[in-house]
Amino acid sequence: MSAPNDDMEMEKIAEDELSKLQRQYRVMELERGAVCASARPALRLQRQMVATLSAHLENIMLELKLTNSTSNVLENARTREKILIMLKEHEKYSSEVREHRSNITELNFLLKQVQKEIKALKSKGTTVDKECALEVTNQGMVAQLENRLDTAMKKFNAVNSDNYSMRLQIDCLLQDRQFFNTTWRKQLRKLMAGKAQLLELVEQAIGAHELREESCARLHALREQAAQQYRKHCLEVRELQRQLEHSVKLEQFLRTKGTVRLTAADARAEARRQHKHELEAHAYNNHLNVLDAIKEFTGEQELGRLRQEFTRREEENYALFNYVNELHAELTALADSVNQLNDAIDDEKAKHEARMYKQQDSVESLRSELSQLREARERAQLHCATSEHALSALLRQVRELAQSCECESLPLLKLVGGTLDVSASSARLYLTSLEHRLREMVDLIKMDEAMQRHADAKTRTPPPARRARRAPPSPRPPRSLLAHA
Repeated sequence: MSAPNDDMEMEKIAEDELSKLQRQYRVMELERGAVCASARPALRLQRQMVATLSAHLENIMLELKLTNSTSNVLENARTREKILIMLKEHEKYSSEVREHRSNITELNFLLKQVQKEIKALKSKGTTVDKECALEVTNQGMVAQLENRLDTAMKKFNAVNSDNYSMRLQIDCLLQDRQFFNTTWRKQLRKLMAGKAQLLELVEQAIGAHELREESCARLHALREQAAQQYRKHCLEVRELQRQLEHSVKLEQFLRTKGTVRLTAADARAEARRQHKHELEAHAYNNHLNVLDAIKEFTGEQELGRLRQEFTRREEENYALFNYVNELHAELTALADSVNQLNDAIDDEKAKHEARMYKQQDSVESLRSELSQLREARERAQLHCATSEHALSALLRQVRELAQSCECESLPLLKLVGGTLDVSASSARLYLTSLEHRLREMVDLIKMDEAMQRHADAKTRTPPPARRARRAPPSPRPPRSLLAHA
């Protein structure tokens, strides 16, 4: 019984673990959906920022490429030299200003010392002469110091005016630079637009050139074909003229030779020849009339120009005929391709319908299998429930039997701290303890029966000597325990 119990316990643990993992999976799916929904706006903003930064980077790279040009490099070098010169002058003037300020501070310090000495002398109460002399000397020193201060202030004011003029000049240069940068960007935009227009014009010119080359090739082919037809026509005319001259010479020869010897056959041949000649003359007159009608219709009297117009019209008709043939070929090709596509669409529709029927069949089969599996699972659950109920009843009976038998393993479980309920893990311990208890009880019963038989034998044949003291009877187990056993 232990092996099926262990298997059922393992299956139960596996089912619990599976349900726990499914619940964790659902929770993780919900969390993932929430995180994705919350991260979409941030991702959209980040993509927009990346796009704007990439566009800004392209603009910066374009400006860097433009600034690395030769004209900009030379202009930047010139402005750098000017700025360096101005910075050097600014440092020089600032050093001079610092020196003058230090001088002014020293003079102020000396004036304060002189004033302190004057105050000290006044406090000592010197005589009038000394005071006059000191006053004169002090006035002279004050005049000298005022002169020095005046010169220093003049220099300081001059430096400040120069600095102010240089600042104005620097501001003007910065404004010029900003204006230059703006105009430079505008010119760059115009240049890029002009380049784009130039590329479009170049593409159009290339297309026109290709069309012209194709037209020239067609015209050359038509000219060659016309020249071949003209040569062929000339050869045919020469051949016909030669045949005509030969027939005229032959006619003259036959006339001279056949004037005397005329027969009925010759008369008939002469009549046929005359009739043929009349037909030819009539055809010639018809042709002349047609030619006159053509001249009247076209208004052209010269045959050369008329022939040129005819050849031109013939070439145009031939070109139109070729164009119509090409269009017809393209239309037939398109019709074939459309028919092929229709056939492919029909095939795909048939495949799709077959796939749908197959999928429906597979879905129905899977549904039937699912229903069968669900029924099998319900039966297995029912069987598992019945078996668990039977197992719990059996384990409860085992526990009652163990308690009624007073097994020695129960105190051990109490000392260890385990529960007294019989479980799949402690059932083996109960069974082993019951087995040992039953063996002990069987041994006790056998010993009791043996002792009873021995006592019966003694009572039947008493010994002559004094009887020995009977041993006290061993305690017998209760009948309820024996009945359980």
